[in-house]
Amino acid sequence: MLNGKSALITGSSQGIGLGVAQAFAASGAAVVVTSERPLDKLRDVQRLLSDYPATRYVQADLLKDGEPERLVAEAWAAMGGVDVLVNNVGTYKEPPLAEITRDHFDFIFRLNVWVSIAITREVVRRAGAARRGGRIIFSTSLNATRSEPLHTLYDASKGAVNALTRQLAVELAPLGFTTVAVAPGLVETPLTDFGLKSDPVGRRAVLDQIPLRRIATVDDVAHWYVFLASDRAAYATGTIINVDGGLDAQQMALRPITEAERGG
Repeated sequence: MLNGKSALITGSSQGIGLGVAQAFAASGAAVVVTSERPLDKLRDVQRLLSDYPATRYVQADLLKDGEPERLVAEAWAAMGGVDVLVNNVGTYKEPPLAEITRDHFDFIFRLNVWVSIAITREVVRRAGAARRGGRIIFSTSLNATRSEPLHTLYDASKGAVNALTRQLAVELAPLGFTTVAVAPGLVETPLTDFGLKSDPVGRRAVLDQIPLRRIATVDDVAHWYVFLASDRAAYATGTIINVDGGLDAQQMALRPITEAERGG
């Protein structure tokens, strides 16, 4: 589905980002993978580079000034352009509201929002000079519209990503760009496990709130990015796709069902 396309995927050394990079490469795309860690520490990325010679790795700490621009420059040079940008990098780690400081805010919003803006700006600038458009895909979250405790800054930042997806769809359409976002629910990744594999009772409590009664795998999510990056999704822009096992559709998952409701 992606033969001949080139893609830059941020936050792609593990979890959803790595899964998207693997799916893109398997679908025929040339891919630049990136994170702040050195390549010799990333066995899964090394394997990806070995399996798909058109894949490249660029180490970049995107929280540092100038690094988003350098990353785009190196990706552009390596692939001769960027057809698809996947703004995936982000984190949710933060303290409770009473302990949040300006530094916490600056860290979450810089990584989750500003980095995407900076990279998108640079891709669009270069594409405009080359008279070409492209596709921009954001990784957002169900937390942009549904909230949970201890995620004040994360939820607010993902709400901003949703707004950014819609706004750029309008602003960039005349330049030949489309923008979409994928909003996963709970996905099994190194970032989101938080002990559930070792806590059967806690895991069951989570599963009971998901209509499909299972936590998503990375593959459940990654292939949506492939479709959205393909020409088959070319008319979709400003769209946010929930991939959540039905979480967003269900209100009060743990509410008891009465006999009267059951028809008994």
